[in-house]
Amino acid sequence: MRLLFLTDRLGDRGGAPNHLRDLIAAASSTHTVVVASGRGWVRALASADEDSVGLEALDGLIASADVVHLQNVMNPAALRLAVGSGRAVATIQDHRVFCPGPGKTLPDGGACVRPFTPEICVGCMPDAAYRDRMLRVTSARRDALRGARLIALSPYMADALAQAGLPGAAVIPPWVAIGPPRTDPGAGFLLGGRLVAHKGADLGWEAWRQSGVCAPLFLAGAGRLAGALAGAVPLGWLDRSALQSQLRQVRALLFPARWQEPFGILGVEALAQGVPVIAMDRGGVREWASDGTLLVGDVSGMAEAIRALDQDPALALTLGEAGRLSVAERFSQAALYPKLEAIYAEVSGIRAADLRGSASASAARTPMIPANAP
Repeated sequence: MRLLFLTDRLGDRGGAPNHLRDLIAAASSTHTVVVASGRGWVRALASADEDSVGLEALDGLIASADVVHLQNVMNPAALRLAVGSGRAVATIQDHRVFCPGPGKTLPDGGACVRPFTPEICVGCMPDAAYRDRMLRVTSARRDALRGARLIALSPYMADALAQAGLPGAAVIPPWVAIGPPRTDPGAGFLLGGRLVAHKGADLGWEAWRQSGVCAPLFLAGAGRLAGALAGAVPLGWLDRSALQSQLRQVRALLFPARWQEPFGILGVEALAQGVPVIAMDRGGVREWASDGTLLVGDVSGMAEAIRALDQDPALALTLGEAGRLSVAERFSQAALYPKLEAIYAEVSGIRAADLRGSASASAARTPMIPANAP
């Protein structure tokens, strides 16, 4: 099978780029894979607005592909081009195809449960010119995706897509590497990823301060708030291996949020290493928070959970191991990649049995073919 991945960027910072790299690695072991990215090759793939510059370079690639898999492409023109092939799969990783505002989150911090309209969205976007532009581009993205086979990372996202008029999304979350059991409960707490307001980095920091614990707070990430969280220990942005190592040294991961989190792969990565998570109950977090996680509603609840785990290392080990076992069962590549293969078979029209047979026969001669400059 010939798979074409279209993406805004092929990087290694954050859950979405790393998930794409995992997909490419898995698919290229059995299929011919071509990757076209927006940064360094087709500029329009990186655009969040209507932009057709350079898209003609994709015509031949799309025509020769059995499946065109869209990852984090937000340009309506690029979406229409890919979906027009009749063989498009689109992974929806955030709110931008159904919410023109701040991640389905109301000004008072509550979850927005209604589809976007000018009347509903005025409270989140009082500037009329900005609101009109965002409503227009969001509607264009949503409409461009009609006809694609959609993949959501969580049931929350699948439900939000259905509410926006895009029903039937398959739920296939990212997979993670599973670490060995922990025997040391670790010390200190960790905030990671993008240290920005909608991710709630300041809320996690405030909870740590309110908890009164002596254990340090480590910052493994980058963003506008990185220099504003006084007293925390900055580690900078860590690659995946370094992050896993750091996670295994702490008592728990803090997972705050202001917006409705689409999924939250960092929480799953922590659990996979046997590290418990203290998470605010937002959006798709419940997809992975059944075991190994203390769900809280606000800063005071997070502070209380920090104190509890700081004072009880045995509880931290018990929670972490429960989370690790749950993630091993539900979020491994072996559990999830076959679901994606079934989607590819459905979209391409190739029967699953034929797909498996051709894949095993051609695995040794189908390397990934990058179409973009590194």
